[in-house]
Amino acid sequence: MAASIAIREVTKTFETADGPVHAFGPSSLDIQPGEFVSLLGPSGCGKSTLLLMVAGLLATTSGEILSRGEIVKGPRTDIGIMFQDNTLVPWRTVQGNIELQLELRGLDRNSYRDRIAQLIANVQLAGFENRFPHELSGGMQQRAALCQSLVHKPETLLLDEPLGKLDAMTRETIRRDLQNLWMSSRPTVLFVTHSIEEAVQLSNRVCIITPRPGRIERTIDIDLPWPRDLAVKKTMAFAKHVSTIQEIFHGFGVL
Repeated sequence: MAASIAIREVTKTFETADGPVHAFGPSSLDIQPGEFVSLLGPSGCGKSTLLLMVAGLLATTSGEILSRGEIVKGPRTDIGIMFQDNTLVPWRTVQGNIELQLELRGLDRNSYRDRIAQLIANVQLAGFENRFPHELSGGMQQRAALCQSLVHKPETLLLDEPLGKLDAMTRETIRRDLQNLWMSSRPTVLFVTHSIEEAVQLSNRVCIITPRPGRIERTIDIDLPWPRDLAVKKTMAFAKHVSTIQEIFHGFGVL
């Protein structure tokens, strides 16, 4: 099976007033269709840089990235993408913000009404369709942004620490929503996080990124049953995965 995302000896160097900064690579990785893969590493290791290169929002310095066999040469329109700061516009309601994604892509809103209603229900936002972003909590805003990124049924979803600014309880709730949405439609997901527990809970595979310049040092298969609920998180197997990853980062000197 052809990889959904193929990363081939990719590097990124930024030119600065103080000289070049080697931010990432070289690294290679194949992500299969329907996989949920996390990029896990300390702040500043280049994991978000890699995600932006996969999205076509940042050019590689060397190497290449392929999406379903085609080289990524610029911004991609066939993906869903979500950042730590949501992209909701303040003058539109929850429903309007989700529909905006369709309008920008030239898609008929009426054809997606059932899809929008289902997404809203899946993330517990039913009844809030006509609320504006300022009327929502931070967690509710992120749920709306998640619906916005998924409404057009992308085959690939790129998530750049979308839960990073949320409190622990809200973060856990949205992890559950994200997991359920992924299980229902199985898009290919590339997820950036610096939370070890989060990566283990959500992923098929976790890619360990070294401190800068970031490299994919190791990929760990997470062989735990789905859904990854509280019962799974209490198991020795879950704890072993977390401990293994902690030991790796301890070896890097970041824990």
